[in-house]
Amino acid sequence: MRWVARAIGLVAAGCWAVPLGAGLVMGDAAAVSGEGIALSGLILFTVLGLVIAWRNEHAGGTIVVAGALALSVFAYLTAGHNKALAVLVSGVPFLVSGVLFLASSRRRRDRGA
Repeated sequence: MRWVARAIGLVAAGCWAVPLGAGLVMGDAAAVSGEGIALSGLILFTVLGLVIAWRNEHAGGTIVVAGALALSVFAYLTAGHNKALAVLVSGVPFLVSGVLFLASSRRRRDRGA
């Protein structure tokens, strides 16, 4: 379960790294707008949670879930027409990863490992 959480988190982080990195390299004006800065901050916060979850599943999973929920709310509020798709693409992969980290942490604790 832990490895599935890691894989999903890595794929989600990688999918966000491409547009964020391209926006920074190309000097995209949208990347430095208030909305772009907020989005970048939320993604960095969530990715930080993924990094922490590799060592401490409970703490990192909690951060990832909080970041995923914040990303989902942000996507819902800023999306134009298709709000459900925006939430599904931005927050849900991180949310699944975070919940799996928390479940793995609980499973380890219950086994006494």
